[in-house]
Amino acid sequence: MTLSQQLLEEQEVAYEAEEDQYAEEIDRLESLPSSFADGSWSIEDMEWIVRWKSSRSIGYFERNDPVEVQEKVSKAIEMNSVIEKVDILTELDGVQVRMASAILLFVNPDRFTVLDWRAWDVLHENGYLPDEMPDDPTVEDYLLYLGACWAIANEYEVSLRTLDMALWALGGED
Repeated sequence: MTLSQQLLEEQEVAYEAEEDQYAEEIDRLESLPSSFADGSWSIEDMEWIVRWKSSRSIGYFERNDPVEVQEKVSKAIEMNSVIEKVDILTELDGVQVRMASAILLFVNPDRFTVLDWRAWDVLHENGYLPDEMPDDPTVEDYLLYLGACWAIANEYEVSLRTLDMALWALGGED
């Protein structure tokens, strides 16, 4: 399969059909960036993001003190460097690099995308990434992935979110 603007836009529609949380995801993508920007987000918002990305992580995430979550997320948002943002977020229980990328998506969907093995596999198969995704990706792996996504979104004139949804749909079953 060769990526194209048409394929990516078609697969965004396929994502909508496959993803049971699609409507709420879109609502959250519209509301959460401004909530993160003005500090009005809640621990419930964070728990929703964790469940959306991986419901298996919620038990670990709930071990965090809500005040610590508030402090770490607020600090991560203030940082300019992606590395600093991810490093701060991964100090929280239940947050590894992939989960940090999901949080960053809802902070700024125009700048960040979700690190996901399904999407990574599509990019690897199409020659955009040199290796298969490691079992425990690092922030450097995320930067490589994010750079590839920025380039592809620009090349095919689609948003990062359209690209993300399309790659997920193209990546097949969990």
